[in-house]
Amino acid sequence: MEPHRFEQDGEAYEVRFERVDGAWVAHIRRVADDALRSLAFPDGVGYAADDVRGSLIAGCVAAAARFADGPPTRH
Repeated sequence: MEPHRFEQDGEAYEVRFERVDGAWVAHIRRVADDALRSLAFPDGVGYAADDVRGSLIAGCVAAAARFADGPPTRH
């Protein structure tokens, strides 16, 4: 899938999509400081089968709003 670029709140982001077993992984990079977040979107959950790219992009735009919160943690 082709990469995607978008802007939000004055920040530019680039997304690279990767297909893995059972999911799509989106690698979201904030251009200004190269901060990177990766999100997995499991097959059949959270995106429309007839518009996978559009659904993944919408999820990435929503996730970019959380960049200022700091890196995610595992619990």
